[in-house]
Amino acid sequence: MKLQLIKKYLLLLLVPGFFFTGCEKDLDHPPVKELDTDAIMTIQEIRDLYDDEPVEFTGEGNFFATVVMDENKGNIYRSLIVQDNTAGLYIRLTSPSFLNEGDSVRISLDGAVLDAYENMLQLNEIDPDRMVIKQAADKHLTPEKLTIPEITSEKQGQLIKLENVQFSFEDANKPYADAANQRALNRTLVDEDGNSIIVRTSGFADFADETTPEGSGSLIGVVSQFRNDMQLFIRKTDEVVMEDERFAPPGGDLELITIAEIRQMFADGTTNLPPNTRVEGVVISDREYQNHPGQNAYIMDENGDGIAIRFQNWHSLNYGNLIRIVTSNLPLNEFNGLLQIEEIPTGNAFAIDEGEIPEPAVTTIGNLRDNFEDYESTLIRIENVSIPSSGSFEGNIELSDGTGSVNMYTYSWAEFADDPVQGGIYNVTAIASYYYNPQLLIRSSDDLEYLGEDDDNDVDPVTEIDEDFSGFNNYEEIIGNGWNTIAEAGGRKWICRTFDGNHYAQATAFNSQDPVNIMWLLTPPVDIDAISNPVLEFQSAQAHYSHDGFGVYISTDFDGSNLDGATWEALPATLAGDDDPDHTWVDSGTIDLSGYSGIIYIGWKYEGSHPNEAGTFRVDNVKLNSAD
Repeated sequence: MKLQLIKKYLLLLLVPGFFFTGCEKDLDHPPVKELDTDAIMTIQEIRDLYDDEPVEFTGEGNFFATVVMDENKGNIYRSLIVQDNTAGLYIRLTSPSFLNEGDSVRISLDGAVLDAYENMLQLNEIDPDRMVIKQAADKHLTPEKLTIPEITSEKQGQLIKLENVQFSFEDANKPYADAANQRALNRTLVDEDGNSIIVRTSGFADFADETTPEGSGSLIGVVSQFRNDMQLFIRKTDEVVMEDERFAPPGGDLELITIAEIRQMFADGTTNLPPNTRVEGVVISDREYQNHPGQNAYIMDENGDGIAIRFQNWHSLNYGNLIRIVTSNLPLNEFNGLLQIEEIPTGNAFAIDEGEIPEPAVTTIGNLRDNFEDYESTLIRIENVSIPSSGSFEGNIELSDGTGSVNMYTYSWAEFADDPVQGGIYNVTAIASYYYNPQLLIRSSDDLEYLGEDDDNDVDPVTEIDEDFSGFNNYEEIIGNGWNTIAEAGGRKWICRTFDGNHYAQATAFNSQDPVNIMWLLTPPVDIDAISNPVLEFQSAQAHYSHDGFGVYISTDFDGSNLDGATWEALPATLAGDDDPDHTWVDSGTIDLSGYSGIIYIGWKYEGSHPNEAGTFRVDNVKLNSAD
């Protein structure tokens, strides 16, 4: 956009000291430029120019505004938030300014860039020395009184006041931000109807280590936005006045239903919970360590039953909170076998007190598998569990206790995901979850009580292999019976898939969020010296071929876990490729292994990335035996 001044004016200035006689003559004065009214814009007119693409200004455009938030308190950095009588706007400065809240300013648009950061509209590249002129001081604006639902994107950058609000139970009497680590924090503000909004404070703010009030009252702030979340910046804690008694969270007059009743409703075919209902329970998951999606949580009620809950947005419920959820008409559904209450607005959930964490039920892996409905989404404890060594917690790790085996799953973003796992015998406390099959979710590594070394943890070498993967369940990672899958890069591993009764191992990067996925499918160790004329045979298939990312290798120095420390040699197998129809099984041919000795491993390696190299490869009917 180019703004140009078309009209120019001269102002006559009275300059004393020269007088003429004998004739009348105008005095000569230097010309003074007057602002062209055609080049003066309102903030709303500026905002209206943005259409999902940056707008670069050239020429002599200007606008007038009042500073409603400055950078002096540290809650915003190298920025101003300004407002006129039409709208508000976030201003990004090229250097610090000495402007203050209440200053009336004229801002030049020449060289400015209008753009949005995570849906927050802002005017960038504003040089405060060249482009901002202070007109007056102490021109403070009166905040507009709004309710939380009235705070929308159109209110960005505007000074507002909320009344009859309070910080949520879990965020009351807590520091506004993490001053020690200079880390910004979100605190949730709620009204009497359960509506909520985020109050975000920088760790550099002067008041970062002050605590939020416990009562109810009013708050003055400036409206911001991050993605789809509306937020407020406060300018100083004097503008947070909450000296009244806290009001009770809504929903107390609704019918209380138990988790057992909810489960029975679903078993009877109910897919939406009844109107005018609520459920209450204690949060047993811990969002601090992030071993579940930020929209999820697990709760248990006073009867010891548990259920997974999923919100529309990230919630702020803490471990141990006794919470109330207004469940009226909310959908009830299974996600890959796990029952959960879905699509919960964050404003429907309230921490009403500090609850008591239930004692975990002691069980075995075999009993968990046989009676999973008794333990679903509850805390359990399994004793004397064998856990193998691993380079990290990320992904699935197979646990066994003599009665069976189960995967312990850790999300890639969990705080402890990259920590190494020491093999040994443990007592394990975890949430009994489900993803096509039972799985365990620990809240942190503190849920593992180390008891000692596992003398039986090593896998004994085998003298033959005949594997059709029928011992694995659909979507289960190929871990067990001596087989293993390891993610060298990314979080994906080889899993079992089934089609028309056939089980097989499969690897793909389709829809993966990782930059790259490298995963290995590994046989048990094989004592090749105990096999006369050893040969390997298997079948492979591909689907949606996109790249050459599949191979089979042999190692004589692999220790069962450390891929980087091993030497891998490619084997001359016939593999499914671009010329083969999708889903068609291709014989590898007979691969002679008689040139190898000692303990060997066979590994199928998949490498890919979404979306351009995300083809699928499969392995089945692996046989390693004597050719005689």
